[in-house]
Amino acid sequence: MTARAGDMVSIPRAELDALRAENRRLRREAGDAEALRRIRSDSGEGRMLTREELTEAWGISE
Repeated sequence: MTARAGDMVSIPRAELDALRAENRRLRREAGDAEALRRIRSDSGEGRMLTREELTEAWGISE
């Protein structure tokens, strides 16, 4: 998609960086909300692992 010169605008670099940071924050927030929604809608058929079981499963036990 190309824009004609008359359709383009110029904004300061600091404002562009701030908009990008806000966009990242909003995307992360939306992702967190979606993850929480999925966790809450889980049927609960899984089981909780103890710390020892988890470290052993990940291969990081001492």
